Amino acid sequence: MVILHARTPTMFTVPLPKAQLQKQTLFTSNETAGNVYRIPALLYERESKTLFAFAEQRKTSDNASGEKLVIRTGKIKEGSSKKTVEKALIKGYHAITEMYQKENCDNRTRLCFITSEDLGETWSDVTDLTDKLNEIKNWSTFAVGPGHGIPAESGRLIIPVYAYTSFCCKPCFLPNSKSYALSLYSGSHGKNWKFGELFNTVSVECEIVEISKDHIYCNARNVGGYRVEAVSDHNGVKFNNLQPGNKLVFFMQCHRSFSSADICCHPSESAGNILSAVYRESAAV
Repeated sequence: MVILHARTPTMFTVPLPKAQLQKQTLFTSNETAGNVYRIPALLYERESKTLFAFAEQRKTSDNASGEKLVIRTGKIKEGSSKKTVEKALIKGYHAITEMYQKENCDNRTRLCFITSEDLGETWSDVTDLTDKLNEIKNWSTFAVGPGHGIPAESGRLIIPVYAYTSFCCKPCFLPNSKSYALSLYSGSHGKNWKFGELFNTVSVECEIVEISKDHIYCNARNVGGYRVEAVSDHNGVKFNNLQPGNKLVFFMQCHRSFSSADICCHPSESAGNILSAVYRESAAV
């Protein structure tokens, strides 16, 4: 994951071995068999050196056919095992598309979480935060990620979110119904949660990564062909847009999940719709 090298004497230098990108297939879709995988999330647990890859399993390619959450756990360059996270279900609710909610001003999205204390072997019951956060009532709809949150160095848990802020009468999917990224964070290990400030630029699906203590980088989709880049100097509460010399072109149909500068998980653009992880092999001198 990290390229390390020893400090060499000043009279000569030793070139580092070139790091190689490695690719591993995590989930392979087969719509005929009723298994389609989308919305990847990737998490690296440092103490156990374990990778967790999550994906939504659908019956078809239809966004409303989501059936269950599946997970693969394993080590880099080692085998992995797949299982269903049975606890990741809300009784009485079924998948409803984002488009339907925007067009009908019918915010059905629930904000929930489950926890595991044994590296994903078992999971808690669902905790529903929807009615505890007043901002949600003013949104047409919203979503997290897709992807994962991060435990910041400060101890704060930070989750990337995007929200459609116009709540109006039908039809609400109008030009003024726009999406903005923001954060959901907790400084109490998940007991209490707050939303950060909305971005000042239209932004949709997003991911975050900590670049240094209290400094969070966010990369989000938008509608202009380029990605939105923003940095928070307030530990994820408020973000300011970057103005890079070379704008990042939005070139993938679906969003990636990344856990660092060296590892990401994304749906491939092939007909087989394979969810793959790509990581950079460590090199040391």
